[in-house]
Amino acid sequence: MKDTKKKHRRKTFSVHDLYPADYCFDWKSFEADPEHYHFTEDDIACINAMELDKYEASTPMTPAEKRALRRWVSSGHSVKEAPPSKYPCAHCSYPPPDFLDVYRTDREIDREIKGMTEEEALSWLRENYGPAPESPEEEEECPENELVYDETPEEAHRIIRSLQRRIFHLCMFLAREGLDDEAGEYLRTHMEEPAPFEDLW
Repeated sequence: MKDTKKKHRRKTFSVHDLYPADYCFDWKSFEADPEHYHFTEDDIACINAMELDKYEASTPMTPAEKRALRRWVSSGHSVKEAPPSKYPCAHCSYPPPDFLDVYRTDREIDREIKGMTEEEALSWLRENYGPAPESPEEEEECPENELVYDETPEEAHRIIRSLQRRIFHLCMFLAREGLDDEAGEYLRTHMEEPAPFEDLW
């Protein structure tokens, strides 16, 4: 008797499934007032999808890494956006790490400290990645280590939020126009040059 059960096949992944099939960027609104244009969720999803397509074409990855990256982008993130890490040192690098950098660092550390005691793991992290997060006992010994965020004036928060949004939307636009590589090179060339207003802070 023949087996009539159909085998389940995983759907072939396509970056174009990450945004609506009828999506079309509103160039008319953007060109009318680019500084105040509000990028929609669909805009960002399309930008992230195109960025993912370009990233996969130029970056060697294992199948597991590729699946993890696609899940990250599918959840609304950019490939260049670093995910949370249980090891703060995974974010301590320049240029800032992207998703794959943090993903790989996390797994590399997991392999290295597997089987170690907590004390051994902290010692290994200090030796290989600099200071590890303070233990609760260490934090109690240093009461001056309060969160700077709580002491920051609301006006400073407002300015920081405004700068974060401006940077985010500029990055989205550069990625959409395929100019992210050129912008990155420009930043690397000029990053050490002081801005005319930075001494006011």
